[in-house]
Amino acid sequence: MVNINELTLKLVNNIIENAAVLGAKVNKVSSGQTVIDLTNGTWEAGRILGEICMGGLGTVNFNSTIIDGHYFPTVNVSTSEPIVSCMASQLAGWSVKLKKEVEKDGKVKKKVIFQSLGSGPARAKAKGEKLFEEIDYTDESNCAVIVFETRTMPNEEVMAIVTDKCKVPAENTYAVCAPTAGLVGSIQVAARIVETGIHKLHEIHFPLDVILDGFGTVPVAPVAKDDFAAMGPPNDAMFAVGQTFYTINVEKEKEAELFELLKKAPASTSSSYGKPFNTIFKEAEYDFYKIDPGLFAPALYTINNVKTGKTITVGKLDNNLLKLSFGIN
Repeated sequence: MVNINELTLKLVNNIIENAAVLGAKVNKVSSGQTVIDLTNGTWEAGRILGEICMGGLGTVNFNSTIIDGHYFPTVNVSTSEPIVSCMASQLAGWSVKLKKEVEKDGKVKKKVIFQSLGSGPARAKAKGEKLFEEIDYTDESNCAVIVFETRTMPNEEVMAIVTDKCKVPAENTYAVCAPTAGLVGSIQVAARIVETGIHKLHEIHFPLDVILDGFGTVPVAPVAKDDFAAMGPPNDAMFAVGQTFYTINVEKEKEAELFELLKKAPASTSSSYGKPFNTIFKEAEYDFYKIDPGLFAPALYTINNVKTGKTITVGKLDNNLLKLSFGIN
């Protein structure tokens, strides 16, 4: 198995070398780590960021679709290393937080200076999540690349957390950052279509070790007015019209059981499904724990068992939900 941080560093260096063309700002903090700001990044910067999130083991390309007369750009995402690229790298599972003591009204309190979920191959170096007890993968890279979905760029103290957890030199530590409300943010979230599908399969206890390949397509959400408003449309694109295709290798005797289990996977099976995500979030009093986690899934799954040649499709497409979320008349 390749070392995904080393593999991804080639993509990071591509951004650094072409920063002016890609709309990137590159900054080396005082302790030696490199921070790349893609707040004003281009379409190509967003595409590359999608591949960075996947540890260099996935391909992200652009296409387009017409839904009820409305034209949308889409991403096509593919990987032949679905567990490492999606679960060990792309999944936003590392919560990085920096608190500092501040004095207010004569009292010393801890204030959150930085907080973001980290994704990307640095997760496979840190291995701080329980998930890595299930993933048989070791990255021996001497570098680390983390992706933050944030408008606040990480300072040297935040980057030191990444360096220390990944046990790599400071000068070999990189963070690539983009806010949710932005072109790059919309693209990189869309590029999670295959990962979102696999994560839901993991949640319903579908065996991940039988998955050989993954492919997915989803519209790129229009850029929202602010980061809070931008939470909904990219997710709704997944829930409403996100389409995934996986190949698996399963003996005939177990096929029917897994095909039946797959019916629990699509977003439409969730008790929270039916309204735009931002409306659901508001009704849940902005508490994620009040939302059924089963909602976070593609609309459609197709699975092809290469052992038998049989294929099943489950789920449904919901154009009306997409248009409602995207604010289209």
